[in-house]
Amino acid sequence: MRPSVARKSKPKTSKTSASKANAHEGRVVETVGRCVNVRNEDGDRVCYLSGKRAVIGDVVKFVDAPGMGGKLCEVLPRETELRRRDPRGKERILAANLKGIIIVTTPQQPEFNAGLVSRYLVAASVSGMRAAICLNKCDLPIDQAVRDELSLWQSLDIPILETSTKTGDGIRDLVAFLKNESSIGEPWSLVGLSGVGKTSLVSALLPNRDVGPIGEISEHWDQGKHTTTHSTIFALPEEGGELCDSPGIRTFTPAGLQADTIRDHFPGISNLRCRFRDCLHREGEAGCSADDGVPESLMNSYRRLLDYVSQNERYPK
Repeated sequence: MRPSVARKSKPKTSKTSASKANAHEGRVVETVGRCVNVRNEDGDRVCYLSGKRAVIGDVVKFVDAPGMGGKLCEVLPRETELRRRDPRGKERILAANLKGIIIVTTPQQPEFNAGLVSRYLVAASVSGMRAAICLNKCDLPIDQAVRDELSLWQSLDIPILETSTKTGDGIRDLVAFLKNESSIGEPWSLVGLSGVGKTSLVSALLPNRDVGPIGEISEHWDQGKHTTTHSTIFALPEEGGELCDSPGIRTFTPAGLQADTIRDHFPGISNLRCRFRDCLHREGEAGCSADDGVPESLMNSYRRLLDYVSQNERYPK
């Protein structure tokens, strides 16, 4: 009887490993429902998510899927993330790998929202992104309170742009800003409430391209209707750089917003010297010396955001 010989089993290769070995790399430049448009040196490819979660700006790997375009198999680590917390308290990532955000607001229609601007500024700082503010619809009357708020941020070296797609004022300034500050692979994103005119601004920058429908103001909400339902990165070939248009929102609350996060990332407050290292600089706080030499308007803006956190039960007080 011949002795039995143990046979060496061949190493098994998982389908996942095999897929990744044949994967292509690209960047998500558009999101629509459960599909994304991925761009690389070979052009654009529509890919379905297949259980993977990808957002605008993600660098991803995908494999060919005959008859379906492509299938995502991996989302690569992100440099930056713009995150928010939705009304149900769930954290959502809005965009990845942005260089900065342009906070689009208006003097009215919808009404200027100073608190929203400060929340976006904190979110940008937490993510390591730069931020600028664009007052769109500057052809409308502008209250002195709005002027004072913009002057405050400008004094802290935050770029301020004023534009009107109706008259064309300021559009060249926006073009120059994007040319100097953005580049291919490092886009800036327009963010803000519905109805502030983000898509109108993109349309003004790319007049020969269909950038999507432009909404009207809802009389009930004094906010725009949600006409942009997906995110897109647009290349600005003549001017250079890239710009991301994103859906409008009703409100914005940064993910992980806590009192000490606000203190450490609020412009003009994060570098304050105080007697106590863990001081939150609240009004009347014992031993706090932060009020000395700090503009009253800056401290009021900071404390309004602290109050916003305290009044929201989802966040630590």
